[in-house]
Amino acid sequence: MPKHIAILGAGNMGTALAVCAARHAPVVLWSVESDVIEQIAKRRENTKYLAGVRLPRTVRAVARIENAVEGAGLVIVAVPSHVVQTVSRQMARHLSPTTLVLNVAKGVDEASLAPMIDVVEDELPRPNKKLLATLSGPSIATEFAAGQPTVVNVAAHDVRVARRVARLLETPTFRIRPTADVAGTAFGGTLKNVYALALGMCDGAKLGANTKAALLTLAVEEMNRLMRALGATSSDAVHGFAGLGDLFVTGTSTHSRNRRFGEELCLDASCRIRMNDPAQTIEGVRAVRALAPFAKRKKIVAPLLFLVDRVLFAGADPGREIRKTISRI
Repeated sequence: MPKHIAILGAGNMGTALAVCAARHAPVVLWSVESDVIEQIAKRRENTKYLAGVRLPRTVRAVARIENAVEGAGLVIVAVPSHVVQTVSRQMARHLSPTTLVLNVAKGVDEASLAPMIDVVEDELPRPNKKLLATLSGPSIATEFAAGQPTVVNVAAHDVRVARRVARLLETPTFRIRPTADVAGTAFGGTLKNVYALALGMCDGAKLGANTKAALLTLAVEEMNRLMRALGATSSDAVHGFAGLGDLFVTGTSTHSRNRRFGEELCLDASCRIRMNDPAQTIEGVRAVRALAPFAKRKKIVAPLLFLVDRVLFAGADPGREIRKTISRI
């Protein structure tokens, strides 16, 4: 058992993972929000991001990143994608050469299309690059923190690393399937946000279950083409927990920010002003901005991706675009 597990980012995902990790070792949560740190210390609860879930006594929160990272056996990067590089650079200075690193941030770098695991890897010392993994799958934080059965993928280039990470996080209800398909796992967690926007638009336009099922099916087809073009090594990647599993949850759950934003676009076009607000963390918007030009350059058949792109950045009407896309099948 490691001395402790460090989690960088005390949002809903980071806090929920703390509940799981605390079954295996003491947990140190790092946060830049003083009110979150105080709540955890005084109330054993992160009411700002994960209300109603009591944290074990072995979980504590700190304001200095070195106090979390130094001596940790596993460090989990659970911050929004736009700060992953900065936080990884700060973290790297304090890592032991034997420390495992797990990325749970979703999304891609808009300039390079690198998934977040690659952004983390670029900042790591050489020994830790071989100890890096990424997690993705259908994992609504409030549900798995409350003990509802959940299954996700953890991927590393060396599957033995993925298995080591899994052993430090698994519980009887939070199950982890290790894989060596890093690209498939990382891009599955990115693309599902794109298609969750489309499924949310379907809800907002009140187009019904038939239409939503059609969009979901088209989304799986597109994800398969895009994931292969982006380097997925497993033909089953799109049908796994990080692909279809995460797509289903993110595209149908009321907890999904991306699905909700797609719905809001049908009801109030002024919500577009939030697209460039980092505090909103609508990862699907960033992914569309990066991936639509890539798909066009590669001549990938991706009508749903291009539909979302037109709605977000050309002001197209969501309901009309969905009807038009379906009529062309």
